[in-house]
Amino acid sequence: SFSRSRLCVGSRRVLAAHARRAQPYALLPLPGTSLAEEASSSTYSGLSLYGTLGLFIISFPGIVSQVTRATKAKVKRKVYELPGPAIDSAKPIKQVAGEVVAHFQANNYKIKTAGETIIFEGRVAGTKGQAAFLTFLTFCSLGSLSLVLTILEKNIFGEGGFALGNLWFAITLLSPLAGKYYLDNAERVDEVSVKLEISDDEKTIDLTVQGDADEIERLQEGLELMEKGMEYVPGLLS
Repeated sequence: SFSRSRLCVGSRRVLAAHARRAQPYALLPLPGTSLAEEASSSTYSGLSLYGTLGLFIISFPGIVSQVTRATKAKVKRKVYELPGPAIDSAKPIKQVAGEVVAHFQANNYKIKTAGETIIFEGRVAGTKGQAAFLTFLTFCSLGSLSLVLTILEKNIFGEGGFALGNLWFAITLLSPLAGKYYLDNAERVDEVSVKLEISDDEKTIDLTVQGDADEIERLQEGLELMEKGMEYVPGLLS
């Protein structure tokens, strides 16, 4: 009987320990409480709180810059190498030039100037996908800032002082303005310059392209171009 009682006591202790570990943690504040009240129940360093708020304030111009830069072209310059006339399997240079012109015309570009360097001009509009991404990014940033301000407000004013509580999260309603700004200002006129040069030994042709990074990427994929100085490494699934 003595060993049986010890076994019962030990079992109750094990069950109590499991019950304490199995208590759920609330992901959302209870009714009638704010996120600041939930956060104030846990221990945190006031210095780290002010430091977090300072980091948000410092990084906020980066969010604005991300939205404004999305409306501008990211100009890059790349040089591609193709087989020249001295190579039997090479395409004639006129055929290469024709394929380049056909690619840009298919993407609503027109020839602005034709000479040693051909300049294409085209009108580019914003995409709804990019606008949605900027809206989501701004929403997450403002939501994080609201959480820090809510906790900071509770820390400064306490229980009985002035407090907006969860109303700080109302600033996230401004996030669609980022997408609207992008769509209103994304339409622009882009220029892409293309130059073909044959090497002295006529073994290679250098195709130099300067313009928006996305448009250069489409040209590279469409004509299967190889950047100069780079080697093609086949993938595992190719």
